[in-house]
Order: sequence, then structure tokens, then C-alpha cells
Amino acid sequence: MLALAKYSLKGPYQAASVVGMLAIAAVFLPLLAGQSFIIAIATTVLIVMASALVGLIILTQGTVSGLKSIVVSILGITLVTTLVLKTPTLGISIGVMQWLPVVILAQTLKSTKSLTLMILAGLVLAIVAIAIQFLIWPDLESRLLPIFHQSFAGLYDNPALSRETVEEYIQLLVHWMVLLLVPTLYLLFTGVLLLSRSMQARLAKSDGYKKEFHAIALGKPAALAGLAILILGSWLNQDWITSMAMAVMAAFLYQGIAIVHSKLAASKHRTLIIGIYYALLVVFPQVVAVSSVTGMIDNWMVFRKIRNIESN
Repeated sequence: MLALAKYSLKGPYQAASVVGMLAIAAVFLPLLAGQSFIIAIATTVLIVMASALVGLIILTQGTVSGLKSIVVSILGITLVTTLVLKTPTLGISIGVMQWLPVVILAQTLKSTKSLTLMILAGLVLAIVAIAIQFLIWPDLESRLLPIFHQSFAGLYDNPALSRETVEEYIQLLVHWMVLLLVPTLYLLFTGVLLLSRSMQARLAKSDGYKKEFHAIALGKPAALAGLAILILGSWLNQDWITSMAMAVMAAFLYQGIAIVHSKLAASKHRTLIIGIYYALLVVFPQVVAVSSVTGMIDNWMVFRKIRNIESN
């Protein structure tokens, strides 16, 4: 990844070629290799790599340089999708969905030099996106259900499962997919910018990113607003506020993770313990919830040394 980063920073043509090829590969890999878990992971990796390089270009060379890479990427995707799929608008739609959040978050980070403010800016964007999602597509769940019924049609032939059980399973899956759509994208794009900042620090042979990440603290006002959304989510029991509550939990998850990294910074077994911690985050939602809540209450109880916490 660092090798690609170094090559991309040599000039606008190098940056545009690398970003464009990664973006095009992310579009066509599922079409050529089929739909599977491994292909989905590989596609996600390609998207993250392309987006992280754009973020790095903006952080180091400015927004104009980043936009040049994005324009070339969109033109490349549009050309290929027009020739192969006869859908010229696909490139533009992918460009808006994939690159716009990266540009906004990267510019925020470049201007403020604060991971905390970048995470909060992303949270505001996520909440706005959720509001738009439920205003424009209030019936998204009902639209997706037939698609998933068709995809999981084989389950109906399983004698161990009743039709009612399969229907309930599919409906629950689609319901949570709709609720977690924007929060998941929020985690993805903010994670991309963290990767971009990490690469920037590594290329400069600086430990600045490590210090900045350990210092993430979203602040009491953000924690109070987040707590209000969580309370409303449990009280109103509406999908839109529940989705916003998930986005809030995702934001404070970063602060919880920062606490863990900060506490283990001097540990001899740091890598092993953090590796286990991340594995638990992936496997157990309860660990995610505890980490998010810890990040939230850290704004009052302060689990790290004061000098290590970012001032906002």
C-alpha cells in the first residue's frame, strides 16, 4: 500500500492512473468473478485503497490534485461501463457516492488537522444522509425484500426450516441492513481517512498519527447530543432515529478504540492484545457497544491522561 502511495504522489498522472485502475477494478470484479463473500471482501479492499489514496493526495497536495484523480477515475469508469454495460450514468453515480464523502472528510482533516473534528463532521454527514434516506426511500425495505427472497430461494427447500422461519429471517436481515446502511458507510469513510492520515505520517516517518489517534475525544457537547439521540432512539422506536443512534455509536466507537490504544501504548504485549480486541469487535456486538459507551463516558470520567487528550 505504501508503495502505491509513493507512486501516486509522484504526479497527477500517476495518481490518476492508480486511483482510476483501482476504482474500475472495484466495479468490474463482482461482475467478472461473481458474487461471493471473498469477492465482496476483495471489492471492499479495492474501494478502501482507492479512497485512501485520494484522501492522501488531498492531505498532502491539496483538494485540486485529489479532484483531478477523481475526475479521471469517473471518466474511466464511465467509459468502461458505457462500452460494456451500456450504462453511462453508472460512473457518475459511483463517483458521487464514493468520492464526495472522501473529499469532504479529507478537506475537513486538512483544514482542521484534527481527527476528532473529522469524525464529528462525518457524523453530521451521516445523520443528514440518514434523514435523506428515510425521506426519499421510506419503502426501501419493502423494495429490497423481493430481491432477497429470490437470492435466498434455496432456503425454502430446506426441510429443517419452515417457510415462516425463512420469511422471518429474510425480513430481519433486510431490516437491519437498511438500518445499518449509512452507519456502516460512515465507519468505512472515516476509517479510510484514518488510513490516509496514517500513510501520510508513515511516509513522513512521523509518529504524529499515533499521538493524534490516542488523543481522539469527541467532547461533552457531542456526547450529550449523542446521548439524547440514543435516548430518543429507545423511546420512539422509529427506524430513522434508530439508524441515527447506530451512527452515534459508531462515532464514539473510535473514542473507545483510542482509549484502548492509549492504555496499551507501553505494554510489551500490545500487538497481541489489540489484535484480540479487534477480533472481539468483529465477532461480538456487545464488545462494540461497550467500547462505544466507554468512549462516550470518557468525556466526563477521562480514562486517559489529560495531556494525551485532544483539545477541542
